[in-house]
Amino acid sequence: MHVYPSKLVALITQRWEAMSASAEGCEELAAGALPDQEALERLISTCYQVSMMREEDRPVILRLILAPSSLFPPDQGPPKGFHRLLFAAPRPFHEYELRRLSPAVDFERSLIAVEPHPERGFQIWGVVNSGIRWLQEERGGNKKTNHLPDVFVVHVTGPGMLTLCRGLKIIATLNGGKILDFTANAFHSQWMNKLFAKERNVMLELHEQFRASVLYPVARIQDDFIESLQFQILKRVLSVCRISRHGGTFIIFPDDLPPEWSTGDNPYLLVKYRFRQDEAIGRQQNLMIRTIRLATTALGDIKDPDKIITWKDYVDLRHESSVYDLEEALYEHAQFVANLAAVDGAVVISPRGPLGFGAMIIGSLDKLTEVAIANDVEGKMVSLGKVEGYGSRHRSVYHLCNTLHQVMAIVVSQDGNIQLAKWRNGIVTCWDLTTQMFIGDT
Repeated sequence: MHVYPSKLVALITQRWEAMSASAEGCEELAAGALPDQEALERLISTCYQVSMMREEDRPVILRLILAPSSLFPPDQGPPKGFHRLLFAAPRPFHEYELRRLSPAVDFERSLIAVEPHPERGFQIWGVVNSGIRWLQEERGGNKKTNHLPDVFVVHVTGPGMLTLCRGLKIIATLNGGKILDFTANAFHSQWMNKLFAKERNVMLELHEQFRASVLYPVARIQDDFIESLQFQILKRVLSVCRISRHGGTFIIFPDDLPPEWSTGDNPYLLVKYRFRQDEAIGRQQNLMIRTIRLATTALGDIKDPDKIITWKDYVDLRHESSVYDLEEALYEHAQFVANLAAVDGAVVISPRGPLGFGAMIIGSLDKLTEVAIANDVEGKMVSLGKVEGYGSRHRSVYHLCNTLHQVMAIVVSQDGNIQLAKWRNGIVTCWDLTTQMFIGDT
């Protein structure tokens, strides 16, 4: 008997219908219609079962797309299109066939293609090679994304871990038997917006000084633009760390550390590899400033000197060749920071950039027995969880957040789970995140 939360299908159907209502007139809606409830349950149940299997001692990970082959022209392929290959005869759709196919269908580049048959149920008609541009919203990149059709897509990312999508838009995520609501993504919260507001104000002030110092037109920058840029860099770091499968811990201070901490006189963190406090530390901040100046200069208008540039304006602009080098620099910086987590201990980060790595949490920390598990974006709806039920990496950051209320900590597990911890509303509060939840953010 296949077992998973029964309310998952009802949730998917509800959200699918809501998305369809808001996209009336879309040419692909007919192709993207969901199967009936019984068929949808069977489809998701099969994906859930294969997620619990292993193929040659490796976990099964794959992407599955429910779509007719007619959606994919035979003369196209990556990077801008999709290369579909039809099996000479359709294959049966069950967990054992999916498991056997999974090694040949790389998660990042291809999908197993399925469609319903009126008499035989679902059948696997072939594979679709998508290339990797679909990952750019998550990992960064300056090429135009090849968006999947508006159809049902399942990501199988680990044991009991499914992400259900409409094209690239996430509908729901199943993780460890729990349905994670994408609307509870802490990156969209007001508290996180406020946490880094001081750094954004500094950049806004620096930009206004730059505008006043030049003779050519430079547009203004929206505060939300800087917020999006901050979180895109962080999400790139987490994505790289997750893909590496070595796990890691990131301790993030919204302000620079006190001066005495940079000399090693730190009552809570023993940073084995501390970076010297010179101008190189500020590379992340400098890259952000350069990005702001490039966007506002390229989109400046002499007829509209107070034009405001949004994040969407930059997303459209960054596909131009003029920003390739800067986008690559941001991506390489994120790769560098993520790789620091491969060493035992935490990576310590400030708004300017990484301050050191191999950090161990030390000192006399307050005893902590419970943490709050957030069920909403602001951490107001929570359930309590025992600290003893978590590993040492998680427990150490809980204790640190319980002592240093300004700290935000993110733990990436070897199995790909991501958890964010922060002191909120009188208790250490945790948000479960997955990298797949970041796809589709702009």
